[in-house]
Amino acid sequence: IMISGASGLVGRDLIRPLLKENHKIIAIYRSKNKARKNISHKNLIWKKIDLKHRISLKRRVDIILHCAVAHPFSKKNKIDNYVSSNILSLINLADFAKRSKTKMIINFSSLKIYGKINIKRLNEEYIPLKQDLLGLTKYLSEKYLFEQPVNFINLRFPGILCSTKNNPRPWLQTLINKIKNNNEIKVHNINSYFNNVIDTKEIARFILMIIKKRKNIRDTFNLSASKPLKLKSIIDIIKTKYHSKSKIKNIEKKNKSFVLSISKIKKKLNFHPASTKKIIMRNL
Repeated sequence: IMISGASGLVGRDLIRPLLKENHKIIAIYRSKNKARKNISHKNLIWKKIDLKHRISLKRRVDIILHCAVAHPFSKKNKIDNYVSSNILSLINLADFAKRSKTKMIINFSSLKIYGKINIKRLNEEYIPLKQDLLGLTKYLSEKYLFEQPVNFINLRFPGILCSTKNNPRPWLQTLINKIKNNNEIKVHNINSYFNNVIDTKEIARFILMIIKKRKNIRDTFNLSASKPLKLKSIIDIIKTKYHSKSKIKNIEKKNKSFVLSISKIKKKLNFHPASTKKIIMRNL
């Protein structure tokens, strides 16, 4: 298994569960990182590769997990960074996959693909509207894979909870940290339903299932928690866990809130994500 962006928060969280199942991993990184010193294993090889250029690696790779991404929080987030990280890197990985006879590329995408969302239940058929740079470049990379002779899955993620808890994203992690520290919380539409979250444990479970299935797949899926909860209920769960005295200020907005449909991934791949409550509880 090759993991691009392996030194990032999501990439390095996926390494250990895959090693636990005795898979061999080539972890790709671009610049110096501490993860190489903290994570070592006989089945793990760290490789410094700039994915903007043709990949000359002479190894057979069965599965590619493309986690590398440029986003608004990146240190380098100018237009050329978005293009090189979100488009060129995937082009070069797809080229390598053809040469290596790779069985599957799992492309980590984003809900930002959809741009402005004006429906209550968001599924994969929604036509993107007013995308930002992250959404547009990820959308183009998704489309590129459909033109390549390789099996692939585009996974459109909401905010991803990782093992690193001092991170300012996603929004839900920030909320958890503020409640834990008894800070005042401002939320929009507290009575709206919410399932726009996933964590690296659930992503790892999905990847391991796909590896075992060994099916030919060329498609795009939303992947988020099941069983949406009201924001108020989520806040109550977090407050109870930390015995928090945080005051909650609700701001009603005209913007439509939405829940993420995961019907497609359930029906086509028979994958049933953990509930919103379960994912939140195990990350507190």
